[in-house]
Amino acid sequence: MTEEGAKSMSTKSDRGQISDHHEQEGELQNGQPQPETRSLTLHGKQFAAAMLVLMFGFVLSVIEGSITATALITIGNHFHDPIKATWVVLSYLLSYMGFSLIFARLSDGIGRRNTLIASWLLFGGFSTGSGLARTLNELIGLRVLQGIGASGLYTMTFVIGNQITPVKSYGLFGASVGLSFSIGSILGPILGGAITQTSTWRWCYLFNGPCAILGVIGCILCIPSSKTTKRTGFSSTAALKKVDYFGGLLLLTASTLVVFALQQAGSSAFAWSSGVIIASFTISGVCWIGFGIWISAFEYLPNLRGRIRPIVPVRVVLSRPTGPAILLILISGFPMYICIINLPQRFQVVYGESSIESGVHLLPFLCIMALGSGLGGAVSSKKNLTSHTAILSSCLILLGCGLMSTISAGHSIDHAIYGYEAIIGLGCGLMFSSVTMMVNLATTVQDNAASQGMVTQARALGGTIGLAVATIVFDKQLAGTLGSSLTPSALHALQQSLSTVTNLPPEQQADVITVYAQSFNKQMRIATYISAFGVLAALGTFQRNPVSITEARHRETQEDSGHESHTNASFDSQVEGDAGIGRHRETAYKSP
Repeated sequence: MTEEGAKSMSTKSDRGQISDHHEQEGELQNGQPQPETRSLTLHGKQFAAAMLVLMFGFVLSVIEGSITATALITIGNHFHDPIKATWVVLSYLLSYMGFSLIFARLSDGIGRRNTLIASWLLFGGFSTGSGLARTLNELIGLRVLQGIGASGLYTMTFVIGNQITPVKSYGLFGASVGLSFSIGSILGPILGGAITQTSTWRWCYLFNGPCAILGVIGCILCIPSSKTTKRTGFSSTAALKKVDYFGGLLLLTASTLVVFALQQAGSSAFAWSSGVIIASFTISGVCWIGFGIWISAFEYLPNLRGRIRPIVPVRVVLSRPTGPAILLILISGFPMYICIINLPQRFQVVYGESSIESGVHLLPFLCIMALGSGLGGAVSSKKNLTSHTAILSSCLILLGCGLMSTISAGHSIDHAIYGYEAIIGLGCGLMFSSVTMMVNLATTVQDNAASQGMVTQARALGGTIGLAVATIVFDKQLAGTLGSSLTPSALHALQQSLSTVTNLPPEQQADVITVYAQSFNKQMRIATYISAFGVLAALGTFQRNPVSITEARHRETQEDSGHESHTNASFDSQVEGDAGIGRHRETAYKSP
């Protein structure tokens, strides 16, 4: 057989595999409506209005992640339980982290706009409930539900944003997300401090109610409606039956329990050998294994794939560049969250700055991160250099974390910290936009929502694990250094909440502050080691012939014209018409 003939047979074989897949996941299969595959690309004023609505919700979800940090002491004093009050922050972060993929896949069933509206209603309703909570337990429970809504706002920004953004504007979208994230991160602690100083802590949550009303109105007016129900003639109820609820439950349980166990054992709320911690780790491990088996089953059981859409497509995880990109964003969340959450605490605890001043000191990190997001998109606006940008960004984060671990543990500000902030911020910003763009270019419309959901959840999971590890480091160093000079009750209180340091004599307060400064440096050393693996993950995203911007624009044009390839005939026609698009489809569905 000639080499040309072998290539021909290989191409036909690949087409057959992909066509079989599309037959399973086409617009209409066995009488069931499929997720929307039409491109919803917008232009001009309509695009600007939609982006404004998305970024509004995105900023609010980010603000609520940190606004309580500077109001936590006030809330703890109000309910006379400063130790338990830390759960007001943790409960939000756990649900905020755990529901990203669930919302992404839910939007495949009920439509993008409907999912966004539901997220707004959850966020606004339970934000209002949090502001009206009568007990600390009520506040913690309502914050869990508020975090679920915020997770939807955060995730749908990427899902809808990537779908409505023209390829030529990917850089603008990356810059908008980076800038919005920076604004939210800056405003969170500043608003929390300002509100508690001038009014009641309840307004940290109540102001989201009117904002949610505006958000819902903006969604109705500016976000394109789903075409799925109109095109197939079926209700969203039938589409909901295809959502992978079991896979979502396994993923939610696995990721939440591992963070819970690390955080609670690290803060000495429970002993590492306690039944609660052992059970949490065990159940989490079983769920992770079960989740892997479950999503793998879809690749070998076509009938199952015909009835349910897996919450995580295995082909995305096992393919380049998407698989390494998701691992990279998971690793990068570790140092990023430590900088955003713990660095302002260092300015307050070690340097005696106010909550507002600590937010100002974080500006070099946040502003340069926003700049990096814009640069990351601009670099790949004409040629796909996302992998090169990701590799550079991982190296910058590694360098910045290493330098940050060397700052002085004294009680006066080491001004070199601002330069180190800028280096890490630039790396995070470049990675933010390059990975988002990389995943968007490398996946088909059918997989885009799930892929962006994986990126979002991976970043949040890496960040919450980073914060849990930071807690473990501080508590271990505190016990090892001051365990003999502090009473057991004072030590336990500090391990639960650093705000109790004000109850100590001045000389012991100084000792605790020194230990905190030293532990922060150790946290950054650990982040340095973790970031080294991030460089390896970034190298794994490299492809000699990645999907070009020209190919992506061609695909966008065809999708905008309604010429999707969902049948064997139309797919063959597209491959013959443009070999580059054919290569893209093969890359998206096959591991290297």
